[in-house]
Amino acid sequence: MTAEQNGAEQKDRSPSRRAVLRRTFWRQTWWVIRKELRVELRGGETLWMAAPFAAMALLLAPLALGTDTALLRRIGPGMLWLVVVLFGMTVTVRPTSIESRPVRDLLTLSGLDPVAAFLGRSGASAALLFVFTLVLTPVMIVLYGPDSAPLWGCLLWLAVGAAVALGLLGTLVAALVTGLRSRTALAPIMSVPLAAPVLIAVVNGTENALNGQPATIWLLMLAAVDLILLIAGVMLAAPLDETTR
Repeated sequence: MTAEQNGAEQKDRSPSRRAVLRRTFWRQTWWVIRKELRVELRGGETLWMAAPFAAMALLLAPLALGTDTALLRRIGPGMLWLVVVLFGMTVTVRPTSIESRPVRDLLTLSGLDPVAAFLGRSGASAALLFVFTLVLTPVMIVLYGPDSAPLWGCLLWLAVGAAVALGLLGTLVAALVTGLRSRTALAPIMSVPLAAPVLIAVVNGTENALNGQPATIWLLMLAAVDLILLIAGVMLAAPLDETTR
């Protein structure tokens, strides 16, 4: 067989090999998502522990502020997303923080791609935060009663964008503090200030949507934050995985 034939055969095989690698990568990502969600369903820390406390936090604010309806309408979106960020960051960093060193070593030896692990954990966290937000939004609307009919489609996209951003951010920060002795305390302290752009965009967007106004600018801002966090997480996944071994 000539060198030209060998080169042609290798070219024929390379696309199929890349396709196999892509399928393996996405299978690993989906496996991590399912694993993290199974852990949450067994423990129930988000829906059965964090969500009731967050709902009580939304309930206590009107009791503390009195019956000033105009003031309650103004602070409603801010209260909702402040509660989501504070409680959500704690929920987001939990899966990585409870993984012991032997578990991380086992995942590495099994051939788990660090990028697939990052995307899987981020996806699971985003799904949990989205459900968390869906549970709290009706509570906020009932307690803080907007004047006009909300734009439900806009609210849905804001919730999706915020959940993705907070999921990516929480997973990235959790990876940064993995292996540190005080990681459980450090992760929320680091992630909450970094969530300020997300909070600004989603609070203003929610206020517009509740008043029947479009929130295109804030949705674009959320999309930009999501993209930046995604790129940063994908680029840092492998180096951070090496440092925690």
